[in-house]
Amino acid sequence: MALEALPRAHGQRLTALRSIHGLTQADLAARLDVTQSFLSHLERGSRPVPDTLLFQASREFNLPVSFFTIQLAPAEVGPVTFRKNSRTTARDEGRIVALYDEAARLFRGVSETSGYQAADLPDPADHDDDPELVAEAMRAIAGLGPEDPVLNATRALERFGIGVVDNLDHLNEDARGHTAVSRPSHYNSRPLVALVADVPGAVKRLTVLHEAGHLIFDRDLSGPVSTRSPEEKRAYKFAGAYLLPERVVRRRVSETLNLHGYLTIKADYGISVGAIIIRARDLGVISADRARSLQIQLASQGWRYNEPVPVADETPLLLGQAIRKVYGKQAIAKAAHEIGTAPEWIIQWTHAHVETPSPGPGKVIDLVQRMHARQTGQAI
Repeated sequence: MALEALPRAHGQRLTALRSIHGLTQADLAARLDVTQSFLSHLERGSRPVPDTLLFQASREFNLPVSFFTIQLAPAEVGPVTFRKNSRTTARDEGRIVALYDEAARLFRGVSETSGYQAADLPDPADHDDDPELVAEAMRAIAGLGPEDPVLNATRALERFGIGVVDNLDHLNEDARGHTAVSRPSHYNSRPLVALVADVPGAVKRLTVLHEAGHLIFDRDLSGPVSTRSPEEKRAYKFAGAYLLPERVVRRRVSETLNLHGYLTIKADYGISVGAIIIRARDLGVISADRARSLQIQLASQGWRYNEPVPVADETPLLLGQAIRKVYGKQAIAKAAHEIGTAPEWIIQWTHAHVETPSPGPGKVIDLVQRMHARQTGQAI
């Protein structure tokens, strides 16, 4: 059997590598023992990436050679939506976007190959572009009654064909300005929602549904979304409506309900007290003054970031299931080689549910490199 030629490397993948690791062009040039000027030419595509540098980068960063040879798809182009705060930096954002694109490409590839259903999301125009009505329709499709709680929001999205990854950013434990990210697109029928880091269960549920709201409503997005934009407010409204239907709010919340009364709703519906207060205010069930008073009480009780009544954590399963179905034994190494991504990222994003016992990243990358050598006849 003839050996395959080594595919051409793409310079923009060196740029992605820098973003993921928070490196300047000078930093990466030093790691690869080349000049910054030479690296700049490679990233712009004005010079081909030498095979020797390709292998060196692969070894230096524990990446399969295929990481540098894959091409961008239309689904990887366009604005992303973030749930973030003012602490974020441009470098943090670049890393998150690059990591998200790796996870999204992995999910899209294994989802398609596994034969799992494409995303089946409603057209907002069929529901007057109203997030309340869209949430109501999706709840009905999921088999939920008008006042039924959502038992697992993450699995609900996975059943609609939306992939979910949590703890996306494992390279920088201190950078927690971003909570979640997605990339709405008409070109991608297998979209991904990614949580950047571990968050409490109630926050996770609202956040994944918030990003799903962007995937549904913002497929024609032309630019970045600010934290106070109409798109953000609409995504929050969709998430709140999916978790806590309007009729439940009107039946169980009143102007005089105290914080402990809100805790019982949280226990039943898995949504934070803070989010319930905002939803009740936005629906006109409580006044803005009452909402402000309750938020002050939340802060004085020390509940703003540490509410009582914990909500169970939710673990995504679909990505790991698809990888296991497609690749079988040695699934992590095979997926890393064919998709062109780091084994350690796959282990992180699937919680090592793909293989038991989970192999260490070092062992997997050795296997990936052997796969590459067998395929191309190249010595690494």
